Amino acid sequence: MSQPLRALLLCERLDLAGGVERFVCALANHLAGQGWDVAVGSVATRREAVAYALAPSVRVVQGDVAPPEGDGAWALLRRQWRVGRTLAALMRRERADVVVLNGLTTACSALLFNGAPAVRTICCDHNHFDARSRVWRRLRERLYPRVGAVVSLSAADLPRFAAINPRSVLIYNASALQADAPARAEGQLVLAVARHAAQKGLDLLLQAWVPVAQQRPDARLRIVGHGPLQAELHAQAQALSLQGSVVWVPPTHDIAAHYRAAAVFVLPSRYEGMPLALLEAQALGVPAVAFDCPTGPREIVSPDTGVLVPAGDIAALGQALLQLLDDSALRQRMAAAAWQRGRDQFSLAAHFQRWTELMRGVATGASVAAQRMALPVHDA
Repeated sequence: MSQPLRALLLCERLDLAGGVERFVCALANHLAGQGWDVAVGSVATRREAVAYALAPSVRVVQGDVAPPEGDGAWALLRRQWRVGRTLAALMRRERADVVVLNGLTTACSALLFNGAPAVRTICCDHNHFDARSRVWRRLRERLYPRVGAVVSLSAADLPRFAAINPRSVLIYNASALQADAPARAEGQLVLAVARHAAQKGLDLLLQAWVPVAQQRPDARLRIVGHGPLQAELHAQAQALSLQGSVVWVPPTHDIAAHYRAAAVFVLPSRYEGMPLALLEAQALGVPAVAFDCPTGPREIVSPDTGVLVPAGDIAALGQALLQLLDDSALRQRMAAAAWQRGRDQFSLAAHFQRWTELMRGVATGASVAAQRMALPVHDA
């Protein structure tokens, strides 16, 4: 009887309730269910601190010391040095058949310190191609050609990744949340699910919400998440006199209940890869309003499932929210179309199939070019 394939999925942290961490845990659980020997790893997160549930057979590995905190170039350099050395050590120790490095800075840091060949490694940035600084993009140009495959989350970025490494494939994110019918919630609740960080644009959303709160006193904006800008965002809401109109909710494992209660979902991100929160809203049948940032929303939201507004246009964001809150019939049509689009174009089963086949191919040395021909292509 042949031994199961060994997979190691790495990211910097696993204690954050974010999209990358959710992806790592979901993929690990799926592979374990398929009979793989799976480990998830990070710099210092122990099993009891992992943010998302893991199957009992999934092993959790980590280094012993968390990377140092602090601001400034020197602190960042020390941090990435620790991240790289720790994750590279895990790669050498585990000797997996295939390794998945998640996040550009994580991948580059680990590859710099890993002396072993990287042909059994897959890199996925989980963000759009230009999301990081020039330094990290230059490192990617030098390091990604060495790996066995690169995953692009968007069709827009695939040619740019393929120019660095021809063994690049497109695999869209998919929602682990599913529903038998669209939510079709009534009421005036708008939902945002986002880490409190600059990328997610919650400061822009609060500004856009001011005219909504003034014109629709019954409307409520519920923001689920936490992060480094939490205190700053709360202070901004208070300065804008939004205390009674904005509800802050910490991360929860019952996020589906919040989606089902929402009349509208909003994604105000400055930049994205393929946002899981937007895919989750779509899968549960919630119409969406989003900034048309460089990649992600335009491949998820169609004119019959939601509204895209120019990136950073705060006035347009507020107007789009008012439009949907004022038109129940339009919301119901969009809810049904969103739910159907999620099932047709962003199937969770197809997502896991693509990842599993890619990882098996890299682990066994099969041609990624051949896999690109064999795997079905999303028609977005």
